[in-house]
Amino acid sequence: MTHRSSNPRQTRSSFGLTSRLAAALIAAGPALLAGQERAIPFWPDPVPEAIRAEVDGNAALELVRDISRFHRVHGSPGYAAAAELVRARLAAAGLSGATIERFPADGKTRYAHFRSYLGWTPVSAVLEEVSPRPGVVASFPALPVALADYSQDADVTAELVDVGRGTEAKDYEGRALSGKIVLAGGELPRVHRLACEERGAAGFLSDYPNQASAWSGDDRDLVRWGHLSPYQTANRFAFMLSKRQADGYRLRLAVGERIRLRVRVRARMVPATYDVVSATIPGTDPAAGDILLTAHLCHESAGANDNASGSAAIFEVARALASAIAKGTLPPPRRTLRFLWTPEIAGSQAWLASRPEAVRRLVAGIHMDMVGGLLTTTKSTFHLSRTAETLPHVVNVIAAAWFEHVVSVSMRHAERGGDPGAGLVWPGGSREPFLGDLRRLELGSDHEVFEEASYAVPMVYFHDYPDVTIHTNRDQPENLDATKLGRVAYMGAGIAWTLAALPREEAGALLAVARAQADASIATARTRGGDPADGGLRTREARAEASRMLRTLADLWPVALPPEAFATPAGSEDTPTPAPAPGGDPRVPVRDPSIRGPLDVYYFNLVAERLAPELPPPTVLSKREEGGVLAYEAFNLVDGRRTVSEIRDVLTGRYRSVPVSEIGEYLDLLARVRAIRWK
Repeated sequence: MTHRSSNPRQTRSSFGLTSRLAAALIAAGPALLAGQERAIPFWPDPVPEAIRAEVDGNAALELVRDISRFHRVHGSPGYAAAAELVRARLAAAGLSGATIERFPADGKTRYAHFRSYLGWTPVSAVLEEVSPRPGVVASFPALPVALADYSQDADVTAELVDVGRGTEAKDYEGRALSGKIVLAGGELPRVHRLACEERGAAGFLSDYPNQASAWSGDDRDLVRWGHLSPYQTANRFAFMLSKRQADGYRLRLAVGERIRLRVRVRARMVPATYDVVSATIPGTDPAAGDILLTAHLCHESAGANDNASGSAAIFEVARALASAIAKGTLPPPRRTLRFLWTPEIAGSQAWLASRPEAVRRLVAGIHMDMVGGLLTTTKSTFHLSRTAETLPHVVNVIAAAWFEHVVSVSMRHAERGGDPGAGLVWPGGSREPFLGDLRRLELGSDHEVFEEASYAVPMVYFHDYPDVTIHTNRDQPENLDATKLGRVAYMGAGIAWTLAALPREEAGALLAVARAQADASIATARTRGGDPADGGLRTREARAEASRMLRTLADLWPVALPPEAFATPAGSEDTPTPAPAPGGDPRVPVRDPSIRGPLDVYYFNLVAERLAPELPPPTVLSKREEGGVLAYEAFNLVDGRRTVSEIRDVLTGRYRSVPVSEIGEYLDLLARVRAIRWK
């Protein structure tokens, strides 16, 4: 809903301020409006300097190396060891309440609608060619990604059979596979079902490429991390091969060679726990809420950028801020800073569903997933994604200010040299500019659990992408950069510290920056392309987002400012209310209260579970560009009051034009699986 100025006669230009508001800002933020340039507009320079003095990019890189030694699959001994390493380091750094919270992962326990799956204890695995070219092909743990997750015990000697992708029944026509080993290039759980469960194959070899980018296929020796289903307790085994290895076998089989292999695997799926490492820097006001920093600790070894880098970066934030407070260069924060290291997505869902009292304290936060990659090696740049458009928050403004500061000082140092510290350059690290961008919501990590409407925690998301080493044997610490890790930790510490500790007297300076960004976003909305019929929606939603964002600032820093300081930004009177879209849908969807969190949680998918054994039908919405984001946000907008047409209008105004029929079709699917009902 658009909030108008309390005085309708005070109509302003798009980038103007009323004289009364300007006077209030001068009183609240004198340094900003008196012409004193600051590194961060809403902080005196000693604050960012105190943070910079404590952050150590080299220490972050060393922690990446330590974490990377462990093969950190959910519910595995390797993950448990990595979690204990982080907990011990937190305790040594003086963090409060450094502990590991354990949640059952047994295939039965549910966290809201999400059903946990079993853990996995791998010990050893060897794939050998017996004939005609005897020798070891792959082994675990020498190459951790050689054995697909959730493989189980085996001792098999059998002939190899190529079934192409192995994901369709036609791939198996005319082939006797009982007791054989299959070579397949398709999705692992589906190959297992068709080849092993239905046709009796002993197991299979795979070169399934689970990530794609412009560089896909350039490195034929990459071995990708693979996963069988953690819900299938009768799993056999899968070994992961490089493209070169798999194609070599395909060529040999195509010319008639008979290849015999031996497989020995010691691994079991077992009841385990999702281990969440947590620690805090206590705030002085228990009623003020918590600021959250998260990273997922799991993944293959080395899993350096994904995600030992994010885990190390938020640890460095915690250590640096705790050290500054202990030395007295920063005061204790008003709000508590809470740090979580989770098994990706599943662990976040378990924690959130099990800790409602903690969720109620969460104000906003930062999630880091892949943040240290060298551009020359990984081909990826840094992205700072804003909160979901359904959760506009002043954290976006704060994050943009710190991001732009890091970009500016790094560029200045690259161009002019001088003090490496001023350029946020660490010894042994790169000296190049910080390359990255600010962008809208992107999915794919734990922040989408926290931002789901059931929990509604606004999170900015730090991530590198694309990374050509992601989920492969080449995701190694040598591909990371101490300088980049230091810059990311410094930026994360600055954003978190602002949310936790910005004094009330500086809120006026932050408000001025926030209003400038709000007015700019409204101006941009007016000039965006697309269907002209949706132009009014874009402007309307830009105003609504801006108003809500400014009100989050008012909630966090109640300052003596006039009502119009937090009212809808300029231009609310000059845009007519858009006409209803043709072919509207007046139905009102209502959420099932038992559904809390995303519908798709790591290996779990509610639609697939409730439609099994029928495959979930694809929707037109899911096939669109940004289809995943639109579906996620459509579900977030189901509040028991909005109609389908109103949900469509919000999505169109905030993202891109989408027909009412596509939203209706998607919500019909959710009704079919009882995630919603029609009012």
